[in-house]
Amino acid sequence: MANSAQLRNEIAAGKWDDKLRALYGDAAQEICRQRARYCAALEQFELYFGPGRQVQVYSAPGRAELGGNHTDHQHGYGLAAAVTLDLVAVAAHNTDGYVRVKSRGFNKLDVIDLTVEGPQEGESTHSASLIRGIAEGFRAAGKAVGGFDAYTASDVLRGSGLSSSAAFEMGMAAIWNGEYGCDLAPAELAKICQYAENTYFGKPSGLLDQLTSAVGGIIFADFADPQQPVLEKIHADGLLPPGMSLCVTDTRGSHSELTGEFAAIRQEMEQIAAFLGKKVLGQVTESAFWAALPALRKACGDRAVLRAIHYFEENARTLAQRDALQAGQFDAFAALVLESGRASFALCQNVYCSTDVRHQGLSVALALSQSILQGSTGAWRMQGGGFAGTIQAYVPQSLLERYHSEIERIFGKGSCYILRLREQGAVKVI
Repeated sequence: MANSAQLRNEIAAGKWDDKLRALYGDAAQEICRQRARYCAALEQFELYFGPGRQVQVYSAPGRAELGGNHTDHQHGYGLAAAVTLDLVAVAAHNTDGYVRVKSRGFNKLDVIDLTVEGPQEGESTHSASLIRGIAEGFRAAGKAVGGFDAYTASDVLRGSGLSSSAAFEMGMAAIWNGEYGCDLAPAELAKICQYAENTYFGKPSGLLDQLTSAVGGIIFADFADPQQPVLEKIHADGLLPPGMSLCVTDTRGSHSELTGEFAAIRQEMEQIAAFLGKKVLGQVTESAFWAALPALRKACGDRAVLRAIHYFEENARTLAQRDALQAGQFDAFAALVLESGRASFALCQNVYCSTDVRHQGLSVALALSQSILQGSTGAWRMQGGGFAGTIQAYVPQSLLERYHSEIERIFGKGSCYILRLREQGAVKVI
């Protein structure tokens, strides 16, 4: 813990460069950018909360979904990787029992009275509800939490499919875990954050996003028991062969008004499961599903049936993707990525919103990716909840410049990210 002005001077002088390299890589230009970013966050903290405070700095990464689209909430498999796009939070204790958070790009200062428990009217779908829910999660785990003041700056764009919400949640959880010595394990923090998102924010998300931000690296998770998911961590350098880049394109369509569309996928899958006497599709045998197909079509409708088929296929694919990564077989992995992308269109039907067919940014981005990459060793798919947000593409070096320039010609400058993966999950940096 250090005085904010002293820490800012030390970062600017390069004293903390080793910490930054561990998170963001060795490129000199990137380290310079992160120095400036951290110093700016410290300056803004001082502006909102006063100079001379004893502060610590935390980082929580966004994530790229590699496999398992809409499988985790059905107690299936998930595969995702932490990325170097992250949320940085400057935080300091306070003693008045309030949490105050100012986030870059948002006009409102969130102020949460920790003596007021439970979801509050008008707070759902706002960041204050997440903070309040995380506090409740710590208390439920038997941990005493107090107030803090924090300024956050996130490079994980909202609504981009890289899970800005999980990065924010894990940033808040990391602050409490660090500032108040709660000593909860990463998976426990992830479950607290999911609880806050489900119960307080009102979004019925699975756990994979929070787990990936909490743990880092490439995560394969088996959610058969969602309270105790079985995790395997694959080192981040095990994904891309030499000369291959992972690009994520932000089609600049927001997820913010699409919670109902996401919820319908889960609801329809669970309607199928309920008809077969189970809670989720992970508890249903595929043979039982196919045997009941005529009755399921009548009772639940064809879209629900197709989304259930997507679950069974995608779940098997995700396991095969894990096996391909562990065996170092990128060609097999890439072929499965393409299959997943096609299933999003045909089965899960979450590439665009059927009530707004004029806006199909994901469809256009996928079609453009296919036009450029077809016949190469590359691959492309939608990622995240769907309907808007991002796609991903594995792009060989010989096509990278063309791919990047064409994507940005269509979706605008800065829309195509060449991602780097990150071994660390949510951490105290300094």
